[in-house]
Amino acid sequence: VFSFAFLASFSTYLFLRSRDKNKEALESLHKQEAILARMAEGAFEEEDYVFATRKDEVVIARVGQTILSEFRSNGSSSSGGFGGISLPVFGNVRANVGGYSGRSRRNPEESTPIDVGTSTFTNQRIVFAGENVVREFDLDKLVNLEAGDNGITLTIAVSNRDKASMLSSVNFDDLTPGIAASIAVAYQEGGQALALEKIRETRQQIADAIALQEAKSSKKARN
Repeated sequence: VFSFAFLASFSTYLFLRSRDKNKEALESLHKQEAILARMAEGAFEEEDYVFATRKDEVVIARVGQTILSEFRSNGSSSSGGFGGISLPVFGNVRANVGGYSGRSRRNPEESTPIDVGTSTFTNQRIVFAGENVVREFDLDKLVNLEAGDNGITLTIAVSNRDKASMLSSVNFDDLTPGIAASIAVAYQEGGQALALEKIRETRQQIADAIALQEAKSSKKARN
């Protein structure tokens, strides 16, 4: 049901960044590691926002500047042409008689950005709130939850919605949607203890990636 591909991909994430962006990416990972360090001490909730919780619901993380994308068609296309006959009226003037024999078909659906907003992750649900759109995904209705490298993208499919949705990071200084979702699911399945274990595991992976990249940079500088 759950596929978190980011668990071993931090080094790959850094490697694929261009040299000019690599320093920025490394700084972002440092900030993510710092957030996880605070969470490892049990500091899940913040107090500078309003979020109506359900009974026994715990707010775990908020990820700002996330893009909500959904599968939508961009319209329809037509093909074919006039299917009637042409009759002479006078001189070189002719009149067409009959109907249009073309076909109109809806274009295939594509993942389309819908809105930009903040995603809140709790032990019960994932809630996206943008300027125009609000989406709520109950964790107990999950059919599939799949994260891309470093959790930058998170595809969510729930049983009460016909189509999957995707959350994507815009601000890499914050936790990515995939990382936040992995902690939320761990909390749902095993409570705070399992969530803390997931936090420590992810924090260590980020720390290892940072150390590896800094060692490579130091080696290059000496050479």
